[in-house]
Amino acid sequence: MQQFRDNRKQHSLRVICKGGRIALWGILFIFVFATNSSAGTLQVPNDYPTIQEAVDASEPGDTIIVASGLYRLSSGNLYISKKSLTLKSAKGARDTIIEGRGGNPVITLAEDSRAVIDGFTVTSRNNVDTKAVRGGGIYCAPSSSPTITNSIITGNNAVFGGGIFCAPWSSPIIKNNVVSGNRAVRFGGGIFSLMASPKVVNNRIVRNEASNAGGGIFCNRDTPRITNNILWKNKAKSGGGISCDRSYSGIINNTISRNTASFGGGIFFEGGSVRIINNILWENRDDLYAASFSSSSRPDHSNIGDGDFRGVTGNISADPVFADSENGDFRLKPDSPCLDTGNPDPIFNDPDGSRNDMGAYGGPEANKSL
Repeated sequence: MQQFRDNRKQHSLRVICKGGRIALWGILFIFVFATNSSAGTLQVPNDYPTIQEAVDASEPGDTIIVASGLYRLSSGNLYISKKSLTLKSAKGARDTIIEGRGGNPVITLAEDSRAVIDGFTVTSRNNVDTKAVRGGGIYCAPSSSPTITNSIITGNNAVFGGGIFCAPWSSPIIKNNVVSGNRAVRFGGGIFSLMASPKVVNNRIVRNEASNAGGGIFCNRDTPRITNNILWKNKAKSGGGISCDRSYSGIINNTISRNTASFGGGIFFEGGSVRIINNILWENRDDLYAASFSSSSRPDHSNIGDGDFRGVTGNISADPVFADSENGDFRLKPDSPCLDTGNPDPIFNDPDGSRNDMGAYGGPEANKSL
């Protein structure tokens, strides 16, 4: 690999000149060629015995492929600095486990990191008595914009953000993951977003717990977009599924079921502006709670089990007729009242162009394999 890098750096291109001026197309050719030829592939453990050594040796644009196995972090933390790289498992999350020792996030994505984390189980499962302060599983530093996808974030503990912590001005994409069995001493059992702009889409967020607020997701003074997720059996004092504090959130096409809290088992919010559109809130302990509802925060075309806003702005309160909710299958049966009854604006249409289906399996970003 090192010889490849040395040869790559020594390679030169002729620049075509005319009349003392460098041709513009020649500059563009050099730039494009150099950019496309710079990326390499590193293998763990074939090229580097540990993931951290591969990360440290990588250059911008590189891809690190990690073979199946259990990777216990000797330092307790995998640190990804200011690099644009892809860290990908060879065979998926269930076969590739990154295990921390607790006390720190298992993975830290530093400021300005644009890394992709694809296909890992991230856990400190065997260290339940040791807690990180922010982000037991993954910490997204200020101004970072990573992508976390196809992964299982489970068995992590922190004071804030048991599974994932999104620091101020970060804008991570959190997509197609299972976030389960994480715990926060205070806020955000699954995910904590603080003055951040995360996109949380197509995840299963289940059985997370926070002692205070936001069993599944806690949002604080942020601008998140939370779409097409299943939030199931999360628990907190307020906001068992989602809790928003002075947040400007878009909560669209989610299925929020059997979450538990004293106030707002499904969704709790206070201050800010929360758009609640095309959701199913069903069998939560107190589906929806807010101290007051502004006009912009009133639910829109949602199925809310406790009858809040029934008959107003397209809201209903009827059995959604899930396929098998006892076992976590929240697809809608053909006789569901949630089919084709979401907001009729074409921007919310399902992928096949039909009117929006309420819940996690409706809308333009629906993922039928969720």
